[in-house]
Amino acid sequence: MVDRERLTTRILDSFERLVQLTSETHTDDLLAVDITMQQAKALHVIAAEPGIGVTALATRLGVGLSTTSGSIDRLAEIGLIDRRHDDHDRRHVMLTLTDEGRAVVDRFRDVGVGILREHLPHLRPAELAGLQTGLDGLLRVMGARTSIQQPIPAQGAHGTP
Repeated sequence: MVDRERLTTRILDSFERLVQLTSETHTDDLLAVDITMQQAKALHVIAAEPGIGVTALATRLGVGLSTTSGSIDRLAEIGLIDRRHDDHDRRHVMLTLTDEGRAVVDRFRDVGVGILREHLPHLRPAELAGLQTGLDGLLRVMGARTSIQQPIPAQGAHGTP
């Protein structure tokens, strides 16, 4: 019988080690984007929730409205987000990414995808199959706990089975 707690701890430890290795080997890729961590967080939330308001963004980030407003001002100034007043309530400002903002978010995500592309081919077939099974299960559980309900394609987004 599998000790779920021990196995969960091993998975979390392995994940932390992966994050550490990524940080050690790809810091330059992440630092090439000239924004603060707070601004990066804001971009990711706006990407996930297009049209989010400033107050809701501050709540999601767990910071004050003035801190969020400063980040938003800077992101708009450098062309990464658009601010638009809600047609129904002019007091409500809706935030969306510009094409440049989307490119920055994609660049962060591309670092992770690049790491996988680099290392997955070196896994044995059984390791790949086990990883896919685990990821399918994690996606199933996460999908059931969020409003994001996307089917898992039979073939990966990058044309791989």
